[in-house]
Amino acid sequence: MSATFPLRILRSAARALAAGSLVIGALPALAQGGFVPPERISGSSPSLDASFTQEAWLVYTYTVGENGNVADATIQSSNGIPSVDTHMLNQIQAMRFTPATRNGTPVEVPAGPVVYTWILDIPRAMSPAYNTTYEQAWEKFRAGDYDGAFDLAAQLKEMPGRNAYEDVKFQILAASIASRWDDPATEMQHLKRVMEFQNLADRNRFKHPYVEPEHYALMLARVHTLQLDNNQLADAQATFNQIMMRGSGDELIQKVQSAQQAAQARFLANPDVATRGELTPLYRGGPGAWETRLTRDNFNLQQVRGDISWVYLACLGNEQQLPYPSSRPWTVPAGWKECKVEISGRAGTRFELHQLK
Repeated sequence: MSATFPLRILRSAARALAAGSLVIGALPALAQGGFVPPERISGSSPSLDASFTQEAWLVYTYTVGENGNVADATIQSSNGIPSVDTHMLNQIQAMRFTPATRNGTPVEVPAGPVVYTWILDIPRAMSPAYNTTYEQAWEKFRAGDYDGAFDLAAQLKEMPGRNAYEDVKFQILAASIASRWDDPATEMQHLKRVMEFQNLADRNRFKHPYVEPEHYALMLARVHTLQLDNNQLADAQATFNQIMMRGSGDELIQKVQSAQQAAQARFLANPDVATRGELTPLYRGGPGAWETRLTRDNFNLQQVRGDISWVYLACLGNEQQLPYPSSRPWTVPAGWKECKVEISGRAGTRFELHQLK
């Protein structure tokens, strides 16, 4: 017997010996309609330890059966280190749960996708083979052969055992190609992956950055521009705050601050501000997800092209699943602050999030 229920992406960070890990997992939403989610009773959350001296990241899924055992544990994607994949699978399969129930009856439920990232504070370098292909891709890019650069970037992405620095280089290359193809959603997706690596390194106070500070400041400024262009005012403010905290140059700060203030004035003058969204998958063939911070308390979805499974409101200390589809705009409950909307459904689904005055 099986059941379907909303899955929500939760983010947390953990520190380890000389390394950092970022776990992005999908867990059941609050119990609804007589549904009680599974609860782990034995086994630990899958992770690596200091014995693993290679950087690694992977996406996995599994199912919690009616008996509480784990089934169908699958590594959906990884950077191709077999020992890591095997280690994580063994830990996933060792977990035991009290089974999920619906109206008191045990049911089988899917869990995931979960993204696990393990990075080390080591000197940053690319392997000779990776560097050769990487430089060839940039040669084609500079020559205006973006299709050729894309083909080589695809080869870089599939190279097994690549380290996080190599993946950062790939993401920057892919973002640059997307910018030339006027695809801001894809460009943003790649730049956010770079931010995940660098921000995790910053939180763990690594000595070796993935992107040099002056280059990272320019990249954050580009992210800020993309966010403002898409009317993501609150996200842009968060990016601006990060630029300020990093102590970027005065000229860059003034430029970004001026753009933020102008966008805020336009936002406030418009009673209906639309933000474009697209659900992107964590792994090939998987469900898609998208999120953005809110500036206003009233909002809805319009122009949906595809399938949306659920809409979630997550605020500081409060969260709830929103009814979807809804004939009326949603309203942030009184007193809820620093809210964002999280949406999941079929990958490739496009829509507009409208924030209403």
